[in-house]
Amino acid sequence: MTIYPTKRHFVKTAKNLSVTSGIIYLKGGEIIIHPDSDTEYDFHQDSNFYYLSGVREPGFSVAYDISTDTSILFVNHVSVDESVWVGVPPSLEEYRLAHGFDEAHYSYDIETVLTALKPPVVYTLPYCKTEQLGMVLELAVDREQLLEPLHEARVFKDAFEIDIIRRANRISGEAHLSLMKETRLGMNESELRGRFVGLTLAQGCIYEAYGTIAARGRNAATLHYTKNNQQLDNDSEMVLVDAGGTFENYASDITRTWPIGPKFSPECRDIYQIVLDMQRITIDACAPHKQWEDMHLLSNRVAAEGLLKLGILKGSVDDIMKHDVIGYFMPHGIGHFLGIDTHDVGGYPKGTKRIDRPGLRYLRVRREMLPNMVFTVEPGIYFVDGILATAKADTKVAEHIDFEIVAKYRKVGGVRIEDNIVITKDGCENLTNCPKGISELEAIRSVAYK
Repeated sequence: MTIYPTKRHFVKTAKNLSVTSGIIYLKGGEIIIHPDSDTEYDFHQDSNFYYLSGVREPGFSVAYDISTDTSILFVNHVSVDESVWVGVPPSLEEYRLAHGFDEAHYSYDIETVLTALKPPVVYTLPYCKTEQLGMVLELAVDREQLLEPLHEARVFKDAFEIDIIRRANRISGEAHLSLMKETRLGMNESELRGRFVGLTLAQGCIYEAYGTIAARGRNAATLHYTKNNQQLDNDSEMVLVDAGGTFENYASDITRTWPIGPKFSPECRDIYQIVLDMQRITIDACAPHKQWEDMHLLSNRVAAEGLLKLGILKGSVDDIMKHDVIGYFMPHGIGHFLGIDTHDVGGYPKGTKRIDRPGLRYLRVRREMLPNMVFTVEPGIYFVDGILATAKADTKVAEHIDFEIVAKYRKVGGVRIEDNIVITKDGCENLTNCPKGISELEAIRSVAYK
């Protein structure tokens, strides 16, 4: 059994904090009950707490003494009466060994244990509860300095984390492939979502990394469509499935779009090929010391070239880029950090401003790409009525769009293709292994109708 790298994550965080003494203290999440009920909400551990502990259970706390390099786990005490309902928990020593801590104590001893260390300061997060520390230690609490160093530690994944994300991708990619083989005319979007969740849970994922999107036809023009309740009733349409499982608390985030029938319609094929070109060219360009926003702009340029060939756009590629016309067809960023959270932390370091331009304003990351960063690469083209109406009202944008040809492609709805990559020392590694080529998809889809 591989032990979660608790100590390594504490050390990284303390190094970023740039101090030599004091204690880092975090309290994990608690069970929350529905109002006027005894039914619990599904429990998801606080992501920052999990990063420093590897603990998924509620009611735990952790501390790290920076000067002595000592990690301390505080375990939720389960009484004999409670154990009847939740089971007999491991011992303190079993918890300590399983999670890689130097010490383990019960949570009711937090004040005694930490006060004895006489820390000059206790670093915690703005939202972290600290009443268990006691009156003396609460006077030493600093809630301002820890968050950014902790986020920055989470940005750079170690080999353990990358392997977990790779495994989450393998499980989720296989589930996507199963859906491609099984999708048939007359099914409901809800069946695709249910099948995906069942397949990923059966292979060890603990939950969906986010709300699954299973969007047929025009529904795919809604970026975060989660109704998932429409029938697949037109075999000339496509279905977009954006779904990922969380394995060992690390997310995957994969999107595939495929025909409901055995083959792509001409219009669907046209748009799909452009998005596929956008993604392949962008991934090939991802490497250390490049700016993430430049990857976004590269994907936009590929889109502009493709849409010009179809007659959807008019003019020169440079003019189209100058007026951010692609932002009206891809109104989101090219991707985001991925880790414990699907939209992982650290995308905008302190002082980094957003670019207030179509498409670019929704970039979730704006910084230099460096080794061990994990990104999604998820270009798309969408025909969103409201956004296209905005484009039509702006003469500088509208002169580059042929709205009659746009009307021909409106039925496509939207196409998105999304893979997960890790930046390496000389390029990137694609962690997602799931079919996406047109010939591959049509070969798979033909099996569904035999």
